[in-house]
Amino acid sequence: MSAMKRVILMRHAKSSWSDPGLENHDRPLSKRGRKSAPVMAKWLESEGPLPDRVLCSSSRRTRETLARMRKAVPALPEPELREALYEATPEAILRQLRNLSRDCESALVIGHEPGMSSALRMLAPGATAPELHRAYAHYPTAAVAVLEADIADWGEIGAGKARFTAFAVPRELIG
Repeated sequence: MSAMKRVILMRHAKSSWSDPGLENHDRPLSKRGRKSAPVMAKWLESEGPLPDRVLCSSSRRTRETLARMRKAVPALPEPELREALYEATPEAILRQLRNLSRDCESALVIGHEPGMSSALRMLAPGATAPELHRAYAHYPTAAVAVLEADIADWGEIGAGKARFTAFAVPRELIG
């Protein structure tokens, strides 16, 4: 039995560096970040279908990104906060995906660089569409990559198992 699973990798929206006393984990979104998160949620909704599950790093900036996305698109699922996704390696991101239940068709992972672009390169090592190639070189804040994996069970997800199908950056959507 073959099925298709959808992986959506998102880097948190732009964070603020205005308070040098804050720990990196506790940095909030900047004004630009607060503006771009809802734009990306609307883009995801237009790409459809929305993810069944949302795995989110425990950092303040990832939680705020998702809160603003859910305000714009209330149908987005409640986040599952994962400490393991804070500054995660691609292997750690894959471990989180492998633990998803079989009935989950699509998962959004909100995390950090360089983990998001590294996970993208690992899962889908060669994008065929030229407009997708740039994601391998530069993965801006709030950027979203959509991948499809021809697997029936999340336990099968791994290196080279996905196809990179879409990439969006807030700056281009906002105009």
